Amino acid sequence: MKPLVVIPNFSRKPEDVEVLADTIRSVEKTVPGETDILVIDDHSPDDDVRILVRDLTEELDFDLIEKKANSGFSTTVNFGLRKARDEGRDAVLMNADIEMDVPDWVRKCQETIDGDENPAAVIGMLIYPQSGLIQHAGIYFSFLTRRFYEKYKYAPARLPAALRRAELPVTGAFQYIRHKTLTDVGIYDERFRMGFEDVDYSIRVFLAGMHCVYNPQVRAYHFESMFRGEKSEQITKWEVDSFNQLNLKYAGQSFAQFVPTEF
Repeated sequence: MKPLVVIPNFSRKPEDVEVLADTIRSVEKTVPGETDILVIDDHSPDDDVRILVRDLTEELDFDLIEKKANSGFSTTVNFGLRKARDEGRDAVLMNADIEMDVPDWVRKCQETIDGDENPAAVIGMLIYPQSGLIQHAGIYFSFLTRRFYEKYKYAPARLPAALRRAELPVTGAFQYIRHKTLTDVGIYDERFRMGFEDVDYSIRVFLAGMHCVYNPQVRAYHFESMFRGEKSEQITKWEVDSFNQLNLKYAGQSFAQFVPTEF
């Protein structure tokens, strides 16, 4: 079956809807007819903007779920992950500000899964469109700060070390998840409202004896956090709560395997 591309959306203004449209067009341009697309609107705050998103379904032929209240990333993407799990297909998490950069990326992700001993999910290199520098190439853990960080962030996209496949935690901004992972590991933990939900999912994958794989042959541009706008007191609180949830959930857990031995 075709993989299901799951795009969470929270548009504040008409320009955001155009960014969402560009994301969907990039999927159709790079892998025409190879996926189904589901957009889940996390209750975008403006009625007129929500109408624009509805109108877009006719132009670009995707399915839309409109939530009645804003509840964050995990609960939003889980609508799509449940659907993919129940229908027996792989899922692709994709932020609404992503533009795929390489053709045939679905096949590349599937070949990465087929070529790994026990794969769960695949990510590619995410690049800042303005500078061409790396935004994401996997996640690592620092013993110094006891936090997770994006590996090779702000490095040149041609950095030799960043052009090697690796097994490490991955972002939820773009994540190809095979169906077996959805059944064996589950869906996202909805206690994480904003931030670290992807780190948590990656940890669960590795604790289950499976792998998250970074494949630099899969590339996309990421207009990072375009939909969040300026941070508010509420958003900051959600991020702090998510970080505290991660620490509580894995208190005493060693993350030594996620500490890089070379850069």
